[in-house]
Amino acid sequence: MKNAVRIIAVLLLVCMLGMTFVGCGKKLSGTYSAEIDAFVIKYTADYKFSGSKVTVTKTVSALVGDAKTTTIEGTYEIIENEDDTMSIKFEFETEDDQIKSGTVKFEEGEDYIKMAGIKYTLKK
Repeated sequence: MKNAVRIIAVLLLVCMLGMTFVGCGKKLSGTYSAEIDAFVIKYTADYKFSGSKVTVTKTVSALVGDAKTTTIEGTYEIIENEDDTMSIKFEFETEDDQIKSGTVKFEEGEDYIKMAGIKYTLKK
C-alpha cells in the first residue's frame, strides 16, 4: 500500500513538472540590433527581449532633417513549425505604421537572430 502511494505521488509530481515545462517555450534574452542603409535613409532597429516581453526601438534618419525614434512594447512567442522551421509571433499593445503585431519567419544563431530575412546581432 505504501509503495502504491509513493508511486502515485511520484507520477503526480512528474505530471506537474511536465505541465510546467510545456508552458515554458523558448525565450530570448538581450538586445539584438540591425542597421539598414537605403541610399539617403538609415533605419536602425533594436529588439530587447526579457522573459516573454519585447521592447522595439526603431530610428529612421535621412541626410536632411531630424531622426525619428519610436519605441513600442509587447510580448513574443517563438513557434516551432511542422516543417522544422521557426516563427516568432509578436503582440504589441499599440500599433504603429511600421511595427505591427504578427508572425514572421525566425532563425536563431549563436550571437544573432534572423526575422523576416533581416539579421539582428546580439549587443554585448
